[in-house]
Amino acid sequence: MIKAVCALVAIGTLAGCASVGPTYTPPNAAPPSTFINAVGQTQEPASEFWKAFNDPTLNRLVDQAMSANLDLRVALANLREARANREAIDAAALPGIGASASAARSVNPQTQAAGSRSARTGNSLNSGIDANWEVNFFGRVDRARDEAGAFVDAAEAGVHAAQVIVTGELARNYFELRGLQSELSLLRRTLDNQAETVKLVESRLTAGRGTEFDASRARALLANVRAAVPPLEASIARTAYRMAVLTGQAPHAVGYLTNEPAPLPALGPIAAIGTPQTLLRRRPDIKLAERQLAAAVARVGLTHTDLFPKVNINGLLGLNAATVSGLVEGAAFRYSLGASIVYNLFDFGLVKKRIEAADARSAAALATYERTVLVALEETESALIHYTRTAQQTEQLALALRHSEQAASLARARFDAGVSDFLAVLDADRQVLADRSNLAQAQTASATSLVGVYKALGGGWIASASTR
Repeated sequence: MIKAVCALVAIGTLAGCASVGPTYTPPNAAPPSTFINAVGQTQEPASEFWKAFNDPTLNRLVDQAMSANLDLRVALANLREARANREAIDAAALPGIGASASAARSVNPQTQAAGSRSARTGNSLNSGIDANWEVNFFGRVDRARDEAGAFVDAAEAGVHAAQVIVTGELARNYFELRGLQSELSLLRRTLDNQAETVKLVESRLTAGRGTEFDASRARALLANVRAAVPPLEASIARTAYRMAVLTGQAPHAVGYLTNEPAPLPALGPIAAIGTPQTLLRRRPDIKLAERQLAAAVARVGLTHTDLFPKVNINGLLGLNAATVSGLVEGAAFRYSLGASIVYNLFDFGLVKKRIEAADARSAAALATYERTVLVALEETESALIHYTRTAQQTEQLALALRHSEQAASLARARFDAGVSDFLAVLDADRQVLADRSNLAQAQTASATSLVGVYKALGGGWIASASTR
């Protein structure tokens, strides 16, 4: 019997080397060699992109988000779950060993020859160690390990993807906040200037050198400037509240951001963007999709093993005696070793249908991966073109503001000299106000578009976080 069991173990070991089902091969995405809208070198871009802006407040906010963001905590919990499941699969592949002990006293009535009855009593003491092991026939255990390992890799990519989203959203909202604060500062300076203009027009009206029409137009422009302040203040507050949630805090926790305005950080050029090939390796959402595909293929193979029998090796080492002292005698020793085979002869096509379902999920995972690659390339190209065009727009708006400020200065000089009426001054001031607002918004858009480039390139994740 022992020889037969050993033979089964040897056969199972060999059978485990011949896994059934498809063998996973990473898909070949074959991306283009360069980006259409490349703006930097082909070296790898910086992952922790926010540090390039040299803004201590932004760095502090990112650190806070990395430790307290709730979406990131969910991703880390999913990673711990995947790792625990993988370790459980590894443990299940080892022999299960148990220990048992029992004591019993029995009374068996007996009938004597003369018709009288008596009772026979007896004691039974048992102790032992039993083991059970499923032989790795047809790679069943290997397929389960492959699937569990792929899920761990996918969970790690999920952590990195969450980091990319959190850091990207935090940086974008931070730049929007600073841009709104800059716009509000410009608006308040314009408000002061316009108030002085109203005083000037009213004094001219009092002196008999102005008209009520000019005064009314000046007051209307002042009211319009004042009306633009509350929406900006509300936008600043909403943006700060959003940043509080991103850092895992209540809205009131970031009041210092609204109480201490600061300008937009200086934006440097993009030094490196990599290549489409490196993009596929760097973006965590692509890694996530690829690992989910690997898990789906492993599940197909695992389902295929249900077409074949399962073999279990069972063993027992123990002692059996009627007394405690008898347990130490050689006659008390007992053992057993055996094997069992379980095979489902008739399942009415159940396993084959499960295989078809697993194949379909694998095909869906492949399509998801291919779509993720295309979306990544699209997002990157769109981010690059948006960044370059926004930078060009900002340059032109800065030029427009210089010209409109010059025109406003000339209009005021002509009005003071009596060459033109006050309407030209109001029109020029209105244009300056519009150009300042447009430039401030364009500068903010340029900053957020730069963040969009880094996010599309897969920047924003920290490798060490996956070990937490």
